[in-house]
Amino acid sequence: MSWQELFKLNPWRFCVGILLQMLGAVGEIGVAYLLTLQFDAVRSRDLRMFVFWSVLQIICYVLTYLSYNLAGIIWQKHVQNYLHLIRQELTDHYFEDGKSHLSSSVQNRLTNDLTLLHNDYLNSFRYVAGMAITILSVALTLFTFQWTLLITCLVFAGVQIYLPKLLNKPLQKAINRVSDTNKKYLQTLGDWLIGLSEIRRYLASQKLFKVIAEKSGRLEIANIQKQKVDQELDYLNQLAYSVGDALIFLLTGFLVVEHLAVFGLIASIGNFNSALFGSLQGIANYGGRMRSTKKLRQEILKSRKEVENKKVANLQQPAAFSIKNLAVAFANGEGVTFPNFEVKAGEKVLLTGDSGTGKSTLFKLILGELQASRGKIRFFDENEKLIHPDLAAIGYLPQNPVLFPATIAENITMFNARLNGLVASATKKAQLATDIAKFPNGLQTIINLDKLNISGGQRQKIVLARGKVHHSKLLLIDEGTSAIDQKATMKILDQLVKTDTTIVFIAHNLNEGMRNIFDREIHLSK
Repeated sequence: MSWQELFKLNPWRFCVGILLQMLGAVGEIGVAYLLTLQFDAVRSRDLRMFVFWSVLQIICYVLTYLSYNLAGIIWQKHVQNYLHLIRQELTDHYFEDGKSHLSSSVQNRLTNDLTLLHNDYLNSFRYVAGMAITILSVALTLFTFQWTLLITCLVFAGVQIYLPKLLNKPLQKAINRVSDTNKKYLQTLGDWLIGLSEIRRYLASQKLFKVIAEKSGRLEIANIQKQKVDQELDYLNQLAYSVGDALIFLLTGFLVVEHLAVFGLIASIGNFNSALFGSLQGIANYGGRMRSTKKLRQEILKSRKEVENKKVANLQQPAAFSIKNLAVAFANGEGVTFPNFEVKAGEKVLLTGDSGTGKSTLFKLILGELQASRGKIRFFDENEKLIHPDLAAIGYLPQNPVLFPATIAENITMFNARLNGLVASATKKAQLATDIAKFPNGLQTIINLDKLNISGGQRQKIVLARGKVHHSKLLLIDEGTSAIDQKATMKILDQLVKTDTTIVFIAHNLNEGMRNIFDREIHLSK
């Protein structure tokens, strides 16, 4: 994220926004200059010139604030387009990099971090541009009145430009702290609110409130610390402004008394001082904030980079696989080792084992969501020929199905309209047709993820139907029927085993009749 990118997005709109901001800044100095001429006319008792300068001043006021308002509208439209582009690039990156990202981290990046950069960098750039023109306009105006005033102002300008460097590092740390703390706060909300119903059932609200209050308190402290550094920066600049303002006014009085400057300058020097030192203070503040976002901008730039997908040619849909010497190590020092085995095309395999033996982990390795620390997985087609697998073509039904706030039909087809004709048949095979008939809008019922207008069993049936319409040759089911009653489960399994799809099914509580449906059982042990 940089102003150069903002310029390249739409150079014309960028320039118009900045030029209008600069025009408003020049207009402000023009108002102060006309005040000088007004007071000179009063001293000369020239009513006609006083009225003339007053009318010009009113016109200048109108043009000034019109310029500022138009600049703000154009700039915000331009910035929002830029932020929209960045959000798209971030989303594309997270989608394409194939890595597992915490939803809280992604939310923080797309919301809080971009808001910080919007306020502290993009908006600051426009203000700095306008303030720079204000300083230049004041300098030129003061030079026409008396060169010593300009020299004095330049001295104080140097002091104010140096001041932000004293607090640049603390301010940058404060911004990074706010971003990191907000990320942890969002993660905490995600971890705890997902089980809100369980907390209600066991009346454990005190624990929920305590955890959220603690994380919220840390976020509050981080924001207060950032505000504290902002206030310290404002204080230093305000102190320099007050001292400079007093000295400039004293110098102006001396010059007027000595007839080295026009009388009207006494009336307008306060406006010039306010514009000059206010702009210097603003550049110091906004410039400091812009510099403090450097690390965050670099992180976002890294997260926006286009992912180079090195796709292997001739990827094929796998129908079988084998594992050999496979193991995975976790960050906490623990790990799982798997026995060597092979699943042939068309086989229906029941995968069992105690908790912690790596059943779900094995599925993640097969799907490419985890990388093995050693060993390999080889994939084959239906003719037992070794292939380069298209992992996206492997069907996967997790215990906790992932659904979207869209229609039931769209959740089955995963937004592929070409599969609409297969939905009705898939719902029958997944024992979902009876459930669908209970909804007034049928397959067009929109799933409400907040109010949960469908049951856990219905969620699993929808995902089972999803696997049906996508015709995966290899289907991995991880407790995919745990929320469905045994009678419906038996019917579903009966339908599954009649297909030529290779199925690996994880389950704990199957009766003997269900177990006999499968060709064989692979039991994992620690």
